Amino acid sequence: MNTPTKADIIKLKLAKARSSLLEAEKMLEHNFANAALNRLYYACFYAATALLFNKDIFVKTHSGVKQMLGLHFVNTGILSKNLANFYGDLFLNRLASDYDDFVNADYEMVKEFSSKAKEFVSTVQNILEL
Repeated sequence: MNTPTKADIIKLKLAKARSSLLEAEKMLEHNFANAALNRLYYACFYAATALLFNKDIFVKTHSGVKQMLGLHFVNTGILSKNLANFYGDLFLNRLASDYDDFVNADYEMVKEFSSKAKEFVSTVQNILEL
């Protein structure tokens, strides 16, 4: 078996991001806002890790991904602060809905997050020129 190239891994991460966006759409269609929020977060997470991986930045935690995204892509003007702030909000909302028994994601908020997540993934793809 051939060892995957850097480009192969980046394409795989972006494919997982796009697949997660589709999963989120299906979850929203059936009013599963918490599950949709989770899939939206992971779509953006996979895209963010593809961006970091492209620059040989390897991070072990979700918070680390957020921090390195800010340091290497927001502070340098490659990624907008608006999208970075969205990623941070998505991260916090996903944590709450996944781990707090008394938190349920608001359906309308998740619908708004869905369009922003698509923008995030699309922007990352454009940065990577894929």
